[in-house]
Amino acid sequence: MFIERVTALMEERGINKHELSVGSGIPYTTIDGWFKKGSDNVRLGTLLRLAEYFNVSLDYLTGGEGGSPTEQLIIGRWRKLDEHGQRMVKLTLDEEYARCAAEREQQKSAELRFIPHYTTMAAAGYANPIENEDYTYIPVTDNVPENAQFAVTIAGDSMEPYIHDGQVVYCVKDARGVHPGEIGIFCVDGAYYCKQYVTSGYDTYLLSLNRAREDADIAIYASGNRSLSCAGRVIMNKKIPIV
Repeated sequence: MFIERVTALMEERGINKHELSVGSGIPYTTIDGWFKKGSDNVRLGTLLRLAEYFNVSLDYLTGGEGGSPTEQLIIGRWRKLDEHGQRMVKLTLDEEYARCAAEREQQKSAELRFIPHYTTMAAAGYANPIENEDYTYIPVTDNVPENAQFAVTIAGDSMEPYIHDGQVVYCVKDARGVHPGEIGIFCVDGAYYCKQYVTSGYDTYLLSLNRAREDADIAIYASGNRSLSCAGRVIMNKKIPIV
């Protein structure tokens, strides 16, 4: 490790073995011997000369953790500055650290994807969250499904025990539509509902998962004239049995 550290320091300064000998006062034959025969028994006095010449610590020269040659060079020069010089370096470091931290945060924010979160607190099954303007944008972080396209806060108990009062559900506008048994945000005659989608023949039923609230079920018969569209499919972490 010693010879690797010396080699790196020499490359950092752009010097050869002869220039190292002249600058440090260590005989050329001694330095050349390290590279040809090994450096297992370097004397303490020689290590001190090298450390002083390169402005690095003995620990670094002998293989300890001490940063790169450039970092060691900076540390060595810092120690030789007067109080004013050290204060100016610290001011520069503080300013550059703040700048880099701000850039990292900006880059992190730029990499995040944001989706609208509709916050209208209306009863599940009677909500109208998609069209009103009561929403904020939230980042798609680890606790948000990666494919989510919008979020809705549900209020009420008609979708218990799978969707709770006050729960935020994440939805996707899936090109395949909503399959029977899946949960969706549906628009019926201009009003929005969070329901389970079920079909029977040509008829459609939007069901409450909480069967104590079957009064909130909606039937759309093929023979009728009610309008029906799906704003999005609710992303669930498991398959829900058809009620």
